[in-house]
Amino acid sequence: MNTKKAISLTAAGQCRHIKADRSRCRANARNRSHYCFFHDPDSSAEREAARRNGGRERSRRAAVLPADTPDRRLTSAADVTGLLAETINQVRRGEIEPRISNAIGYLADILLRAKEKDETEQRLARLESIIAHQRANPQTDFKVDHQPEAFEYVNPQPGGNA
Repeated sequence: MNTKKAISLTAAGQCRHIKADRSRCRANARNRSHYCFFHDPDSSAEREAARRNGGRERSRRAAVLPADTPDRRLTSAADVTGLLAETINQVRRGEIEPRISNAIGYLADILLRAKEKDETEQRLARLESIIAHQRANPQTDFKVDHQPEAFEYVNPQPGGNA
């Protein structure tokens, strides 16, 4: 074996391709080659297959529900829970794609967090109003006669009482 011609091709180095502007390709060379995937003359069939697959993936239709799918009322945590239960069963029956259910779950989480923040802000505003009234009228005994409807509590734990 001629040691001068023996070149170790197992360690990937920098691609040896020289671009039109006379600069060298900065990609890593493939194992057992002096070139990267895009410049290796032995990988032309692989590159063509990758181009075809990329084109197919790009032209795939987006996963959507049918246009006649009715809107759902989502004003409470119970409404969102119902939507999620329905969606889970639709995925299980193969009626909708998992990509749609993932989007529904993600958006439901955002909606619940926004509703929780809104309820917290409303409760804080109510407490601040009570405190301000008590400071303005220290002699009066201010009592809240009823629980406002806007502050409905739903116990999110299984088996909890609502």
